[in-house]
Amino acid sequence: MISKTRIDNKLERKENPNLRKIIILLKKQKEQFWVSVANMLASPKRKSYSANIHKINKFTNANDKVIVPGKVLSEGSLDHAITIASFSLSQKAKEKLKNSKIVSIEQLLKENPSGKGIKIII
Repeated sequence: MISKTRIDNKLERKENPNLRKIIILLKKQKEQFWVSVANMLASPKRKSYSANIHKINKFTNANDKVIVPGKVLSEGSLDHAITIASFSLSQKAKEKLKNSKIVSIEQLLKENPSGKGIKIII
């Protein structure tokens, strides 16, 4: 169980207003899945998460929903279409993910408030 107070303590150090807004929104959710994503987003920069496209390709199948609580990087290629949400994407990663549906974390939360069927790639 992840403590929401611990997330608040981590949140005090974050300066990016968009990141703060997303963390606060996810922390308010009742589902533990979204609270754990908020905890990952609130982690210190030295422990920040990122995933290359080849790693995403390795752990997903066609039409999967994926969230990366950090940045998607461009190394590798994706051979199937997925729905992907992340805090940020590199410019080359956006180009390589043209066949996939790129959504914001907030949109993915609205589409799937329970978090069931979403894979976290870190």
